[in-house]
Amino acid sequence: MMEHGQLAEDEAVYAQLRKLKLRPTSARICVLTALQQQREEALPAERIFLQLIQTGVTISLGTVYRVLTELEQHGLVQREWPPLDPAGKSRFMLIPVLAAPMVCSMVCPLCQSEHAVTDKLLLEALRRQARAAGFERGLAATAITLMCDRCTAGS
Repeated sequence: MMEHGQLAEDEAVYAQLRKLKLRPTSARICVLTALQQQREEALPAERIFLQLIQTGVTISLGTVYRVLTELEQHGLVQREWPPLDPAGKSRFMLIPVLAAPMVCSMVCPLCQSEHAVTDKLLLEALRRQARAAGFERGLAATAITLMCDRCTAGS
C-alpha cells in the first residue's frame, strides 16, 4: 500500500516532468524519485542505479546516465564534480531551488518594513554567490538588511 507522503512525492515528480513537457516515463520517474529520497546528498549515477536495482526496477546504467543528463539539460538536476573524488566521477542532485523555492526580501532593521526581491537576474546572482560560498543547500530564505528611505530620512 502506498503512503500519502509517497503519493504526494510522485505527484510532484509528474508535475515537474509535465511542466517541462517531458513524458513521465518509468525511467525518469524512478531516477527523480531516487534523487528526491536523497535530497541532502549528491549521488553518483552508479549509486542511483544500484538503489533502483535493489528496489526491483529493471533499468540499465546507460539509461540512468541518459536520464540524468536529460534532466540536467532541462534544469531539474545539477551535476557536481567533487574535487577529492579519486575516480573523478560526477554526482547528481535535485536543484535545491526545486526542492525549496528561494524567497529573498529586503528588510529594514528599524521599522521592519519588508519588500520581496523579484529581479530574476539579482536572484540568480545571489544563487551563484551562495553556491560558490557553500551555502546552496540553505538558500530557501534570504533577507537583505537595509535601512529604508523613511528611517534614513528620520535619523
